[in-house]
Amino acid sequence: MAVPAFTSRSRLLLFAPHPDDESLACSILLQRAVRAGAAVRVVYVTDGDDNPWPQRLLERKWRLNAADRRRWGRLRRTEALAALRVLGVNGSAARFLALPDQKLTAILMCDAQSALERFAAIIADWNPTELLVPSISDAHPDHSALAVMLRLVLSESFLELVATGQMAVWSYVVHGKSSAFFDRAETICQSRVEAATKLRAIHCHKTQLKLSRKRFLGYAGRRERLIKLCACDKTIGEGSIVSVSRLARSLRVEVRFSPKAMRLSEPTLFALGRGDAGALRCVRMRVPARSSRVEMLDSASLAYVAGAQYCGNAFAAELTIPSSIFSSARAIFIKLERRSWFFDEAGWLEIAPAASQPIAEADRDEVEAGLATIR
Repeated sequence: MAVPAFTSRSRLLLFAPHPDDESLACSILLQRAVRAGAAVRVVYVTDGDDNPWPQRLLERKWRLNAADRRRWGRLRRTEALAALRVLGVNGSAARFLALPDQKLTAILMCDAQSALERFAAIIADWNPTELLVPSISDAHPDHSALAVMLRLVLSESFLELVATGQMAVWSYVVHGKSSAFFDRAETICQSRVEAATKLRAIHCHKTQLKLSRKRFLGYAGRRERLIKLCACDKTIGEGSIVSVSRLARSLRVEVRFSPKAMRLSEPTLFALGRGDAGALRCVRMRVPARSSRVEMLDSASLAYVAGAQYCGNAFAAELTIPSSIFSSARAIFIKLERRSWFFDEAGWLEIAPAASQPIAEADRDEVEAGLATIR
């Protein structure tokens, strides 16, 4: 099945990182679920309260404090409920978790367990037949970080439901032009009535239209796309990550990027996975440098940069992280963060467990070493 086919027995659960994502990326699906008589729940993970520039413009106030941000968050909740009404979804279907806006990556890398347990409880309580989640390829850090958290939850608590088809999981993109997503995604054809309703829903998010009107209204004409997630998904490198090799004792990441691109912070490699005991293990590594100590969150270890060099206007290097800190039976998630304002260059990559990775023909003699390469 290319896209969800809703019936009166369907139970749709949508995770939206911010108020407005339901309208920008899932309006058509929500309309069709409502028309089919499906049960619908929309979970807003943040209130979108840390978006200061439109708030400064609308409220004519430069310094914003915690009370100002809470007020902005309440306003964005109101807009989301108005958009849901336009799409035919009752306001009682919405749940607001109020996690920190613009900080989901920090939660993922520092203190994700409580959030993972909360997401798992929501999914178990609703028992969806169709689950809509952000893509790990989304260029907004909140979106891709939430996607990683939900993949962890699904793989650890709901794998059997997904494998048996009792729960279909679909990913959507709001921001960016990821080839890893768009080259594989199924397009949802929309009618004129559906498109017009989507436009009205987007108009409900007045705070976001103030500074981003052209970009937001452009989503009304962009067809929605989905990828159905499955265990056999192939990892495709994108952004500045050229290749990833998962060996028995190390994870090697080849990166290449232009240092002249306008970025607000130094490039940082993130790696995250479960250890053998089941605890989340997280690594941060700044790039570029000849050698660099990894900032470990639960132990001390070393990683390094090898072969760093400039090729014309591009910087290239191989980053090595000890993979022994991660369980070989679990996936590892990696990302090279190169942020520009709200958005990142690319999302996360999921590296499958070492035992399940296909080995290229040229690497057959290294099977015993546990080599797995993604390019």
